[in-house]
Amino acid sequence: MKEVEEVRSRLQNLRIKLQGGQIYQSLLPEIDKIIMSTDVSAPTEVHLPDDDDGIRDLIQSLRDQLNEHELEEVSDKDLMQLFQHIGSPDLMIRDKGVYFLFSDILQQQITSKKQLKMIFDHLIQDESLFDHILEPQNDGVFKKSFSLMFLSTLLYIDRAGSHFIDDESKNTLVDQLVTYIALETDTRGYAGKKGWAHAYTHIGNVLDELAVDNSLVRADKLLMLAVLLARYKRLSTPLIFGEPERIGGYIADLTNQNKLYTDFLLLALKNWRHELVSIQTTEDEQMWTRLYNRQRLLQALVLNPEMPKEVSSYLNEENDFRF
Repeated sequence: MKEVEEVRSRLQNLRIKLQGGQIYQSLLPEIDKIIMSTDVSAPTEVHLPDDDDGIRDLIQSLRDQLNEHELEEVSDKDLMQLFQHIGSPDLMIRDKGVYFLFSDILQQQITSKKQLKMIFDHLIQDESLFDHILEPQNDGVFKKSFSLMFLSTLLYIDRAGSHFIDDESKNTLVDQLVTYIALETDTRGYAGKKGWAHAYTHIGNVLDELAVDNSLVRADKLLMLAVLLARYKRLSTPLIFGEPERIGGYIADLTNQNKLYTDFLLLALKNWRHELVSIQTTEDEQMWTRLYNRQRLLQALVLNPEMPKEVSSYLNEENDFRF
């Protein structure tokens, strides 16, 4: 985790400078340097949860109690056992099991604020968000991605009035999130029999919640946008399962908050366009993947009716979503 810590530290320094007004124009180039400094590590064994530890019985028992309207509380122990399995490659446990069950538990307001905070703190830990993140595509993506999915849900509940996330925890989340985005290169959507990985859709979900969070300063929201754009343009595998549309929705929501974000987005888009010249010097699969990822994102921006007119006008006038 040494390299993760180094990336996090460098991004924290940029965050401080941005908050202090010491950096703006050079923000994207500085983030580029951080991302380009990371290397893919040799693959190591992914230690997956033991799906034979009674998790299926627990899910079924809680589901039966919910259906019979007999579930009045869930113990901390049972909750943590559920969340030990969000990294399972078995979609019937991870997705249709834990995710569906916990969503229904939340809807019935069975958990306490203390329990929600306990889960939030668990999900923002390094072991939840960075396990095997620097290695080639592996099954570790499920735990990372679904940690984000649950975080977006918890952020919504907090914003809707529960208010169980304190400022320190949210501050930690920002540091962890930008570090995660800078490092995540697994763009798989539906991963065969293992179901949804969808890391970049879940990134969009969390970013969208934070975009409308009035407790965050503008510099933090700007940093999250900048890190996303810097990482997105360097992804070398395709995003084709709705991720560009989800990210486009987040960008529309953010830029409607303040003209500062619109101006920065336009700056980033113009710089990205200029960089195409160097990208196209070598015609290979990676180059075309990056071009088509970019095209899909810019098309999503153009087609989003909530996008500020300045952005839509720029893209249409420059034909910037075509090549």
